[in-house]
Amino acid sequence: MSVRLKALFLCLQESEMTTQTSRLVIEIDSRNAERNARAIANELQSIQRNGDSASRSVDSMSAATRSLAGYMAGLVTVGAAIAKMDTYTGLQNRLKLVTDSQKELNQAMDDTFKIAQNTGSAWDSVAMVYQRFADNADRLGISMSKTAELTETVSKAIAISGGNAASAEAALTQFGQALASGVLRGEEFNSIAEQAPGLLKAIAFGMGVNIGELRSMAAEGKITGDALVDALTKAQPHIDDLFSKT
Repeated sequence: MSVRLKALFLCLQESEMTTQTSRLVIEIDSRNAERNARAIANELQSIQRNGDSASRSVDSMSAATRSLAGYMAGLVTVGAAIAKMDTYTGLQNRLKLVTDSQKELNQAMDDTFKIAQNTGSAWDSVAMVYQRFADNADRLGISMSKTAELTETVSKAIAISGGNAASAEAALTQFGQALASGVLRGEEFNSIAEQAPGLLKAIAFGMGVNIGELRSMAAEGKITGDALVDALTKAQPHIDDLFSKT
């Protein structure tokens, strides 16, 4: 039995006369899942290298394959491959909502993948936080590079907390919800305090207050998106230093 998986992205190559759409199809045989999964990663990397050397017009494909190759590496079952591809589709669709071009989508995919890899976080959870920052980018006055920087600081602060993967993912989800609502308080604040105290310490550090004072500020609705951006920016060097020691 084999399962046919379609890579969930398109490579659009535009010229003066025509527009060509290329589709990559991945097939995994359940009898040799581990070997085939490794072959997928190798094939994707080969496509990416060939695309880079052939023409810059395949940037959309090379960026997607670069991320997908890393994401598919190490798969040992067909079920795992299907789950990975479903997650990949979801996070790509999530990032499409906050990017205006293929180039920006590629950058967002690469940035969030690298952050997830570097911090040991779930890629889809990192992408969710990135999306929340990006959703409010105009109001907060932040660029794409600043969005990635803030997302990385949040992910590192949560990693420093030392919890398990489930706790880290829950904390990222709660923080993303706080960004969506425009203020960190109530259930989100309490959940982060329990699941990722390192993130609250980073915010408190950036605001120049202690945790007790931060809790009072949360109750008063003072930890707004603007306040979070300012606090995380100020705390970044401190978090980078702590993370490098873990």
